[in-house]
Amino acid sequence: MDAAALERFGANVRAARRTRSWTQEDLAHAADLAVVQISRIERGRREVRLGTVVKLVSALDVSADELLRGLLHAP
Repeated sequence: MDAAALERFGANVRAARRTRSWTQEDLAHAADLAVVQISRIERGRREVRLGTVVKLVSALDVSADELLRGLLHAP
């Protein structure tokens, strides 16, 4: 996965988190992930496994489409 796609995914996660007025700590707790992992994902510094995507989708109560939006067309 290229850097632009990772950054887009991270931006989508951040936007979904902020829509809920959650901190990174709130999301980490809800998704059973480490705060540092959430931080790296949001900054586009970590490639995400499918299991992590599923945890994020469930915790944020969003569709996978919402988190993956714009990845195919990332510059």
